[in-house]
Amino acid sequence: MELDGLVSARFLERVSYERLAQLPRYLKALLIRAERAALNPVKNLDRLRQLAPYQEALEKLRMQPARTPEVARQVEAFRWMIEEFKVSLFAQELGTAMPVSPKRLEQQLELARHGA
Repeated sequence: MELDGLVSARFLERVSYERLAQLPRYLKALLIRAERAALNPVKNLDRLRQLAPYQEALEKLRMQPARTPEVARQVEAFRWMIEEFKVSLFAQELGTAMPVSPKRLEQQLELARHGA
């Protein structure tokens, strides 16, 4: 499911060139996450609980039509910020491309809901 979110059919048409360069790191983080989940499922569940509110918010945003192009850009920024948060939670040693935290995610979520 998450793999499909990163490299779905026609993803090359949907992912910007700049973001495309980050995909190998996201994929590696997904692999590390799967390996660690098998070794420590309790810790994995705790991290999934931290991630869940943001993934749920993104799904709700995607179900609504974007009111403006700016809102659409903010939703897309939120989506990629979630990917960075996943790296931070599950494969921290890979590093993030931007500072990411629950506080920053909440700020970006507000922008995605209402625009800049």
